Amino acid sequence: LLTRERRYSMQKFCSSSMLGRVMAVDYALATLSEAFSAMCGGMLQDNAGLSAEEVSYVMAVVAFVTLAIWALYFFTVKP
Repeated sequence: LLTRERRYSMQKFCSSSMLGRVMAVDYALATLSEAFSAMCGGMLQDNAGLSAEEVSYVMAVVAFVTLAIWALYFFTVKP
C-alpha cells in the first residue's frame, strides 16, 4: 500500500520528463535497502551467533533509532 501511495505522489509532483528516472531510482533504492537488510540479518545470525528473534530485536532498535533521528530533524528543521 505504501508503495502505491509513494508512486502516486511521485507521479503527481514530478515532471513527466523526469518521472521514469525518479521511479527507477526509487525502485533501485528500495530493492537495495531490502537486500542490505537481509544481508545484515544473515551476518548477525552467522557471525554474531544471534537467533532469529534477537536479529528481529536488533533490526527493530535500528528502525526506531532511524525514526527518532528523522522525527527530530523533521520537527526541528522546518523550511
